[in-house]
Amino acid sequence: MFGTNNYGGGFTQQGGASYRPQQAQQQSAEALSLDDVMQGGAPSAFSKDDPIGTSVEGEIVEIRAEQQTDFTTGEPLFYPNGKAKPQVVIHLQTSLQDPDRVGDSGIRGVYVKGYNIGQLRLACRQAGVGDHPNVGDHLKATFARTQPAKTRGYNDAKIYDYVVTPKEQSDLSAAMNDPQAGQQQYAPQQPQQSAYGQPAAIGQPTGLTASDRQTISQLAAAGKTAQEIAGLLGKPVDQVINALGAGSGREPEF
Repeated sequence: MFGTNNYGGGFTQQGGASYRPQQAQQQSAEALSLDDVMQGGAPSAFSKDDPIGTSVEGEIVEIRAEQQTDFTTGEPLFYPNGKAKPQVVIHLQTSLQDPDRVGDSGIRGVYVKGYNIGQLRLACRQAGVGDHPNVGDHLKATFARTQPAKTRGYNDAKIYDYVVTPKEQSDLSAAMNDPQAGQQQYAPQQPQQSAYGQPAAIGQPTGLTASDRQTISQLAAAGKTAQEIAGLLGKPVDQVINALGAGSGREPEF
């Protein structure tokens, strides 16, 4: 494998800006199941016969950079100037199931190379995650169009569009769309007494809008802890606790 090779620093690809494979190497020990490995690795998310418009999406469980190899011989590929041809290999946890694969885990591989490296980089920058996505982010890849080959005898290039959703936003979206959330009820605790014998003010924590408080309640109903909610919304934990009616010291039970 070439995933750990240093290709001599950054170099310019068809996509435009400098690309450094070593910066994109992030791996998850749980990327592939035993069945995936025993059956020759995770299948590709796309096939050569896919029509334009075909999409595959899921959570990124592994991402690495490696050198392209010849499909027939397995030999590593290089540009005319001697530099390695890179590709980014991304494994997604999808909902796809192949009845011919025993114990199919749903893991699918997305191979990004050539012009598509620039396409992926653009999607990542638009998502605010930098030049490459990370394990835990959500990725949607779509076969968007073809580009005529510049060399006679070569197949037209397949161009893909990518949409990257950072992990925090993906988690928040999943919690907000939890079908069980609307069936759960959250009963705030009774307000604690202040040092002056008056009920302590809750439900109107400083720095939170009405929309913030509604979102906090919905996430709590979905089973998120105060710490998790604070991380998702970028708010102090004590504000979240107060918004849930837990007084000044204890996390509410939900």
